[in-house]
Amino acid sequence: MDWWLVARVTLYAYRRRRAYAAVRTWTALEAGARRVLLLRGADGAVFQVAGVVSRVEAREAHHRVDFQIPWDAALTLAAWAGKAVKEGGRSVLHSYVARIKGVDPPPLKLIYSGYVPLRGTLIYKVLETPPGSYFLEVSFGGVPVLFPTKYYRYPRRDREAGGDAGAFAVPLDALRIFHAWGLHELGADYDYVHVRVWKLEAPAPQQVETAEALLL
Repeated sequence: MDWWLVARVTLYAYRRRRAYAAVRTWTALEAGARRVLLLRGADGAVFQVAGVVSRVEAREAHHRVDFQIPWDAALTLAAWAGKAVKEGGRSVLHSYVARIKGVDPPPLKLIYSGYVPLRGTLIYKVLETPPGSYFLEVSFGGVPVLFPTKYYRYPRRDREAGGDAGAFAVPLDALRIFHAWGLHELGADYDYVHVRVWKLEAPAPQQVETAEALLL
């Protein structure tokens, strides 16, 4: 599958100007390693940027990897996205999805494919699968974007409401890309989006948790 990943590009225009691209991926890369990123915009333009892994943060069933990228390259990305860079401050771009050259996805198993309601930071769907960590695939104008997520499920107390309730949490970076690419208006009541739900064939240990307050 030709997946792209959720990404965020941040430019720090303080005394020392620096730029980073943060990518949510399934692979823990070694700090100091040089990698090539492909960054794709909503218009289909793809930029190739060389970066150095500056930080790797382990999350549940995935990793957040920060790449330090050249300042001039980050300025080009901002200009192409129509984003003004703040002098003496921080500028954040959610206009691109990413791919790390040489990093292939792990074996994934398809759990569900179909249209589901997106409301706030949650995608609502009851599935016959346990709570825990999964990957959601959402198509942005025909571009399949994959991001890690948590699935929550709990039995309803109100019998008239039907069976169990279930939902997937959507990371804020993914929601902001939805908005930047015109897939979902931030603050909208709800939208229907087509998703595919994937799980790792050999999943990492998961911390099962309930989130009843999120689903009420």
